[in-house]
Amino acid sequence: MSTWRFRTFRRLWLTLSLLLCVLSLFVFIGFLRRGADMTGSAPRNLLPVRREQMSWTNLSPATLRGLESRLEVPFYIYDTPSVSELYNLCQSAARSILEGEWPPYLPKGMGDVNKKNYDEVYWLDQLANDSWRVADPDKALVFVIPVYPVLSLERACEGRSRKKTHKLAAEAVKEIVGMPYFRRNGGLDHIVMGIDWRFRYAGGIRDALGYEFATLAKNITWGRKLAERDLGHIGCAVTAPFTSSLTFLQKAYQPFEKETLLERQLIEPEDVFEDDKLSTSLNPPSKYDWFARDYLMFFQGQASLRRGYLYRRLGFKHLTGWDFVAEFCAEGECPRSSNVFVSSSTTHKHLLFLDVSGKEVKQALPDCPRKHEEREVSGVSLGKFERCRGLKRARSINEKNLALLRAATFLHRLANSKLNLCFRGDDVTSSRYVDGIRTRTLNVLITEAKDMFKYAIPFQCEIPWQKFTYVVDGSEYKQDPRKALVPILKEIYTDHAAVKEKLRLMDYYSRKILWDAPNSTTARSVLRAMTRQCLTTEIKADFLRRTSQITDIHSHPLFAKCPFSDRSARRENQTNTRLEG
Repeated sequence: MSTWRFRTFRRLWLTLSLLLCVLSLFVFIGFLRRGADMTGSAPRNLLPVRREQMSWTNLSPATLRGLESRLEVPFYIYDTPSVSELYNLCQSAARSILEGEWPPYLPKGMGDVNKKNYDEVYWLDQLANDSWRVADPDKALVFVIPVYPVLSLERACEGRSRKKTHKLAAEAVKEIVGMPYFRRNGGLDHIVMGIDWRFRYAGGIRDALGYEFATLAKNITWGRKLAERDLGHIGCAVTAPFTSSLTFLQKAYQPFEKETLLERQLIEPEDVFEDDKLSTSLNPPSKYDWFARDYLMFFQGQASLRRGYLYRRLGFKHLTGWDFVAEFCAEGECPRSSNVFVSSSTTHKHLLFLDVSGKEVKQALPDCPRKHEEREVSGVSLGKFERCRGLKRARSINEKNLALLRAATFLHRLANSKLNLCFRGDDVTSSRYVDGIRTRTLNVLITEAKDMFKYAIPFQCEIPWQKFTYVVDGSEYKQDPRKALVPILKEIYTDHAAVKEKLRLMDYYSRKILWDAPNSTTARSVLRAMTRQCLTTEIKADFLRRTSQITDIHSHPLFAKCPFSDRSARRENQTNTRLEG
């Protein structure tokens, strides 16, 4: 009996000991995880704790420079016979764009025109004499294929022959794939810039450069407005910014002041100013004081019944005529501003609006600018360029000058506004965020925020976008557009220090974002982003082993952590996207 009791007691003791060991193991694992969190480890798409808590108030230029990436990306530009001939074919058109003279045969209308899609011109221009360029391909990490997909698609190059372009491109492909440095990584370290929406499909690439090049595209990296490759027509996408609308109006890499548009007589004061501001049009207070800008909110673009334009139509319905000052500011505390809400849609002339009581009404959009008798509608006061259509052709003008007039009115009104409402369009992004930065107008991104930062915001590793950009998620905006914007408008009116800091940071980082800004470094930012979004660890490690004596490759800037939150989609996350409206 005693033996049986002893054995039972021993089994019970062993069981309890085992349970205690398992419990201790779970406690130890929890402690390790907590310790990792406290030492700065964070999920891939979030910043470490110490960085999130960084104070951004009045950071000196020296401090900002200290946060700059130390990564240099040596690149090689192909110069084989057919590649060079294909490149030279488009040089006349490319140089014209850089000189501010729009080439013949390119679209000149203001709608969905490709003035915003000529990254390729600035890309190759900036890389041509960059100090990162190497003559020896064995010393290169990235290989640049110097072609102009959009210019070729528009047949703007010498001869304007698609057959000739396709034949040259086919020969160029043979030269490229025959190189040992192409076969080394299967082409993923090769890049072409082409952000036009038509290159979302293989057919657009075939139309531009032919079947053989479209086949090559499946293996290489492309600079795109969206980091998506769900159709398998490209090897990888690196997110690149649009070009600004200013591309159409002046020489590249020049500063911009809205008053020059009037001085050059591209527009008249009546095209852009309210009637009581006409006398100071050439020397307005806003030239010296950002807070003296005449307009509060700006949107000018299509607002038809297309599914992707829902947020735009909601803006016309809820935001036009909204007297925010009367609702939220004490008397005399905030100056009342007009807004710019101009529809460029030609097919839908009626939209829903709210009258003074908040009731829905359907009304026709008059031509811009509104006449005096049209500025009081259903009890709501409206500005000259608020809730109206297009631009009335007030004088005889040819097609080219009409396009200049439309582009100039767009940019002047934007540069005279405080907030640039970047509503999503057919996909999550909007080219207007670039125009906002070019005109020093604070952007308000109104879209699916998670997808916008995953697929469409470039250079997040280098640029703290949310420190100078307002973001309103589409789900919140759809519920109540006015309520979603109240915190932003309150800051504009009551916290000038916060607004000035946003403007300062936007100015500092503008040279990375704007292709056509003075001292632009956008091409370098694309190269850096490519190493994060498209190049595998193996490609980068192989490069370091071939070109350096470094023993710990992870100590190299190629593997450095980002100073800012980077949610950009890597190659493995660029498929199965659903970004269309």
